[in-house]
Amino acid sequence: MDNSSFATFIGGISQVGFPIMITLYLFTRFEKKLDQLSVNISTLIEVIKAVIKDESKQG
Repeated sequence: MDNSSFATFIGGISQVGFPIMITLYLFTRFEKKLDQLSVNISTLIEVIKAVIKDESKQG
């Protein structure tokens, strides 16, 4: 978290309230992690398809 984000976060706490700011912070973190998880699952699907295709050619 850079300085400007941290300043915005602290300002938000004083305006909105601690529980709401923590919730928003966690949602943004989870969103990034879910996006990365989605990419990883797509990559895994492609790898599994390639392995199945190679096995069907050999068998």
